[in-house]
Amino acid sequence: MGVAMRVAAVVVLGLWAWAGGLAQETSAVFQGEAAERFLREASIRRIEDLGVGVTNPKRITLRRDDVERRAVFKSIDLEKPGTSRMADGSLAVAFQDTWQTEIAAYEVDKIIGLGMVPATVERSVRGVRGSLQWWVEAMMAEAQRRKEGLSPPDIDAWNKRVYKMRLFDVLICNVDRHLNNILVTADFDLRLIDHSRSFRPFNTLDHPESLTMFSRALLAGIERLEFEDLKKRVGRNVRDGQIRALLARRDAILALVRARVATEGEAAVLYD
Repeated sequence: MGVAMRVAAVVVLGLWAWAGGLAQETSAVFQGEAAERFLREASIRRIEDLGVGVTNPKRITLRRDDVERRAVFKSIDLEKPGTSRMADGSLAVAFQDTWQTEIAAYEVDKIIGLGMVPATVERSVRGVRGSLQWWVEAMMAEAQRRKEGLSPPDIDAWNKRVYKMRLFDVLICNVDRHLNNILVTADFDLRLIDHSRSFRPFNTLDHPESLTMFSRALLAGIERLEFEDLKKRVGRNVRDGQIRALLARRDAILALVRARVATEGEAAVLYD
């Protein structure tokens, strides 16, 4: 093993130990029916203010059959029709910040096979309805990773995860992705949280220039999106117009890919 590889191995093992020495949760654990059932049915043992973010999320400790886990509860449900001025002075059209799109983002992740958004269900906590999301056991936020100058041991694999994240954000029109809601695991995978400002009712792509390379599998996944299926899964959380806008953006993404492949070739645009 070369010096660079030994250093990388030491860094990764050290970070694994720092993260608690636990085996990294895969999507088979933090997504799917078992995780969703736990979130819906486990008894609530403790409720704490997280003290971060503008949506005032709560950390919920759940327990079922001697298994204890944490989750994040959001109940924010704001909507401002027309044009609104935000706190930073910018203007927003059809502003929405709601727990309901947290659920919709998770459901879309499951359909397309992204595997990055933790299980999220609807639940009432102390009589308040909102979204309850599986607590991510991550190493750190992307902001901290960059601050500490930590480089993934496999840059190519890391970049491919980032490409998938960007495609997902453009697809669901997520206008609130930032370095603190991109969570990095001990094995340098990504977990994506905070989708309360997604599913905007716009047909056009936001920042299409961010889409530079595309996963073949993820493109096949977004092709599976259909109105009736989405209506069944998330119709109580988003409006028909939001679903149709999502499909319009999907079609725009696929058109962009076809145009890029035609001019640059598949090898420059697509990866397995």
